[in-house]
Amino acid sequence: MKKICFSISVLITFVATAQNNDYLISMKGLGKIHLGMSNTELEKVLNKKIVLTKNYLDTLKGYYQDSARIKYKNADVLLEFQRSYFAPDQFRMRLVGIRSASPLYKTTSGIGIGSDRLSIIQEYDNYHTNIHPVYPRSFIKENRNGKSVIRILDDAASTMDGSDAYTMVFYLMNKKVVSFELKASLRDERD
Repeated sequence: MKKICFSISVLITFVATAQNNDYLISMKGLGKIHLGMSNTELEKVLNKKIVLTKNYLDTLKGYYQDSARIKYKNADVLLEFQRSYFAPDQFRMRLVGIRSASPLYKTTSGIGIGSDRLSIIQEYDNYHTNIHPVYPRSFIKENRNGKSVIRILDDAASTMDGSDAYTMVFYLMNKKVVSFELKASLRDERD
């Protein structure tokens, strides 16, 4: 009987941990969604078709971007894609941004919607961090009623060394997180 109870408790712990990982925010992704994935890789992970919005500025050349809104683990998520060339005039769309305001998603230390500015600063004190007020328009220098942004940059993002770079962005209102964004600056696959 003790063995059965122990086995059941281990199984419950394993399932709970797996489910919690689906809601985990990291510098490189959200749960099973990782920055840099192609849209076809992402469709396999999510087991559904990703419908990109129609961007009327699209051309056959250049670094065209697009987006899609999806539900991931019962919460709204905005995904941003960028064209990545792997051969001349051949490309795939790769995930370069993830944004959400869902309280379900948190970092390993529990930072998420509602967390305060100080907890973010303390958690990421070993990273390059930018903190600034949000301006209503770039030419007006008045801050906008308690809105601010904290950007956490990995080493590549802070040094601009040419490798793939990742940034975690927290949007705050009155020093509390109201949404987050994960961004990647990726090299072309042909580089």
